[in-house]
Amino acid sequence: MVKNILIDHYLDLRGYVCPVNFVKCCLALEKLSSNDILKVDIDIGESEESVIDGLKEKNYNVKIFNKDANTVTLLISSEQK
Repeated sequence: MVKNILIDHYLDLRGYVCPVNFVKCCLALEKLSSNDILKVDIDIGESEESVIDGLKEKNYNVKIFNKDANTVTLLISSEQK
């Protein structure tokens, strides 16, 4: 479990389709400082897989913070590995 995390920016991308949600994540990450955290809510399924895989390909740290039947919450570090 992740505790005491300071969230620097939040995106609610539920209802967005690929690749819009991935592009919005990338644009938000470009604006953050190196140690900032982006919290993102996205839909389970194709959106989840596309965003996680795409960000990992760009060498971002992606952690699943919470997941329920419809939504996954990601914590993404703007500092690349």
